[in-house]
Amino acid sequence: MGAAGRGARALPRVVVGLLRRAHQRQVSRQAGFALLVVMTSVAVLAAVVGEFGYNARVEAEAAANARDTLRAEYLARSGINLSRILIKVQQRVVDPINAQMKSDFQIVDFAPFLLGAFGGGDDERKSMGDLLGLDTSKMQGLGIGKGATFDVVFGTEDGKVNLNCACNFAGTQRSIRAQGQASGPPNSTPPSGANNPLGPAPITKAGQVYNMLVATMFPIRYNRLFDTADAEGQFYAREDVAKAIIDWSDADDQRFDPIAAATGAGSSATEDYRYDALRDPYRARNNCFDTTEEINLVRGVGDEVWGNFGQMFTVYGGCKINIKAIPTENWPITAALVRATALNPMDPVLSDDTIVSALAQKLLSTMALPLPLISSMQDAANLLKNGGNPQLPDSVKALGIDPSILSQQNTGLPSLQVDANRLGDIARMNVPREVYRIESTGSIKRAGDKKIQVRVRAIFDTLHFNSNYTGQDANGAQGTYVYWRME
Repeated sequence: MGAAGRGARALPRVVVGLLRRAHQRQVSRQAGFALLVVMTSVAVLAAVVGEFGYNARVEAEAAANARDTLRAEYLARSGINLSRILIKVQQRVVDPINAQMKSDFQIVDFAPFLLGAFGGGDDERKSMGDLLGLDTSKMQGLGIGKGATFDVVFGTEDGKVNLNCACNFAGTQRSIRAQGQASGPPNSTPPSGANNPLGPAPITKAGQVYNMLVATMFPIRYNRLFDTADAEGQFYAREDVAKAIIDWSDADDQRFDPIAAATGAGSSATEDYRYDALRDPYRARNNCFDTTEEINLVRGVGDEVWGNFGQMFTVYGGCKINIKAIPTENWPITAALVRATALNPMDPVLSDDTIVSALAQKLLSTMALPLPLISSMQDAANLLKNGGNPQLPDSVKALGIDPSILSQQNTGLPSLQVDANRLGDIARMNVPREVYRIESTGSIKRAGDKKIQVRVRAIFDTLHFNSNYTGQDANGAQGTYVYWRME
């Protein structure tokens, strides 16, 4: 037998011997402890490092958000400040020209385009330069850097129904203190309340508000709003809602009575709207509205009523509606003026909402023309009397304009006679805008499609005196913000 064969037979004995000695050897209980400590330490350190890294990322993101939020806020404020410059230009430069030419040019209507050169992108600055024939790429002060913009939306409150004109707290509102806009008794004989579906002619501000509210809600297309029970199972007629709105803001505890308001007599009924009996009880304010949204607390005013009429109401400015300031989308206000001042409140034309709407929109579109075809309340009354067909006033004929240019504008609408004097009691025209609504949004672009936005909503009253003004120029005290909200 060779050496290889003897080695193969000896191998099992060697293995068995090694296993026997390993089994008999005493094993230490501490073997592997160091490895366990190392693994535990690594796991704890990994958790700590991960938590630290996560917190660092969160804090860095929070700091970046705070930085960009602050940038967006001041961008929005920049839009507000530039808007005030446009308002000053309108007051000092444009309004005197409008008064002389009997026009109604509003520079603030072009605010998004003008301010886009300062807070918009490169394309907006370039379009502004192309319009002026200038190279804006080398101009200083235009633009605010990459990824940052602000947008401004202008509006006016002068063409809306002021609910606070029914508030009888003398001296609490600028519109009440401004005696030049206070509306006195009508110049015409008021129709009787029994024959007037809109109630008697107004002799007080509260009566004017009542007539305008009922006239605004008068069209039959709004019947569904008043034929449906509210959340409490109650039904409210148009007149009830109008009275409740007035009773919310007046100081007395008597329910508003339009006939008593017209005759000067006091109401004998008490306000009993049971606000304290609601599931979420509260008390009637009996004071002026702070914001337009407060009307939602009045009994009978639900989401649908607010959705249909909320944009037509305001709580700022004067008591007379500036007809030329009525936005196109708020033409129902013009229709309400037509209904509230009709000479014959039983005229069958008033019952056809389509005709009244067409006449109201025709009046608005005619006032928007470059020619001053409507420069007085009598001109407006004549247009309605002629079925929406405008006529050239003598002041326009004196310019040598051929009256035949209007011969092709026959609307085919029926005639409707309104009292120009009564229209002048609750409306006005050819006067500057007084109260502006400004909405400025500052935006900072982040990674991807993310944006940081801050929006400032403000109401600027050009006739309100700032009691906190500390400047030396006395003219600077006139005109201040009466509402400011940042979100």
